[in-house]
Amino acid sequence: MTVDRWGQPVAGATSSCTAWDRAWGSFLHFRGDPMALLADANRHDTEFVLGPVFCAAYRILAGAPRELPALRDELAWSCERARTGTERDRDFADALELLAAGEFTDAARRWDQAAEGNLDLPAVRLAHDIYLHVGDDEGRLASSRAAMHRWTAADPGSGFVWGQHAFALEESGHYVEAERFGREALAVDPDDLWARHGLAHVYESTDNQDAALRLLRGEQDRWSTQDLLSTHMWWHLALRLLSVGDADAVIAIYDDLVPVATTAFRLCDLTSLLWRLELEGVAVQNRWDDLADAWAARAERHTCGFLDLHATLAFARRPDHPGAARWRSGLAEAHQDADNENADTFRAVVRPLAAAFTAYGEGRHREVVAILERLGGSTRRIGGSVAQRDLIERTLAASRRELATNSPGAVPNRPGEGT
Repeated sequence: MTVDRWGQPVAGATSSCTAWDRAWGSFLHFRGDPMALLADANRHDTEFVLGPVFCAAYRILAGAPRELPALRDELAWSCERARTGTERDRDFADALELLAAGEFTDAARRWDQAAEGNLDLPAVRLAHDIYLHVGDDEGRLASSRAAMHRWTAADPGSGFVWGQHAFALEESGHYVEAERFGREALAVDPDDLWARHGLAHVYESTDNQDAALRLLRGEQDRWSTQDLLSTHMWWHLALRLLSVGDADAVIAIYDDLVPVATTAFRLCDLTSLLWRLELEGVAVQNRWDDLADAWAARAERHTCGFLDLHATLAFARRPDHPGAARWRSGLAEAHQDADNENADTFRAVVRPLAAAFTAYGEGRHREVVAILERLGGSTRRIGGSVAQRDLIERTLAASRRELATNSPGAVPNRPGEGT
């Protein structure tokens, strides 16, 4: 039995453990392709459970459909191999089973349980990312505080634990503590992009323009090479530039990012930027056309509410796109009969949000206000950060302004048009 870089057991060949360590190094530094590093071991090592679990879990969090062949294989391998695996293998496989069943919060808690009493950073990180996925700031902070009690500065992975804690603190409004832990994490490992990302959120939430620009522009040469999260870091820089009215710079960032927006979450960053630009009265010309095309290619998924929210924005601005009707029909039918947490989120939050943003695109602002006020804080259930969900509050504010300034029955000015 071999152990990984955190001293935790890894069943299977030594080469599989090496692949596991390399994949996590890639993942935690947001460089390369962690799943590719695990592919051979996943396929050929019949005792290796952790690799298929990692790949399946992050495919699910990325919104992959269950019918995807790679995901189907990884789920089967995890379940089958865990029967004769270690206790850690069974813990991870149990958590994955909950995740695949749409019980995301229960999966996060199961990974928290797996991490109790040890230094299992992968288990801690999986829980952390799932809490982000469901908007459970309290659960993530509790998970992070528990990890902080187990790790010392001398323990392997301590810097990453501090970086995760920085983000958990920021999302719960503890900005001073968050900045301190983020800085301490970067002192341990300057390539800890999640810690740097946490600091970007601190400065966004506190409107600290100088600190944000020092972090994002001053250290751009480092984070811009960490391709798995660099698009999102550009998004953070664009938000700061938009806050001071530099729309031309934001448009330039957007245009530079279009060629690399090859994943759904990168598309979310671009979609959010265009919508925010229009809320500020900036004309974005025909840029919605390509975004609508990109979302149409993912129109059948309906597995992740955060992604569906952003697809809504594109189709609200291009309602006649060939993919729009297919997407709306799929969203209406998705999760109709399922009984799990994710399905309930779609029914209670995602579909009403989609209706609100569609109404906004059609100038029906009274409906927008009614839906968003009724949803209130439940919108956090779509996941993402406070800064990302701020788009909802900004849209609500825009509709309220339109209602206040337009006569009854008039079709208000649509964002970015006539300005």
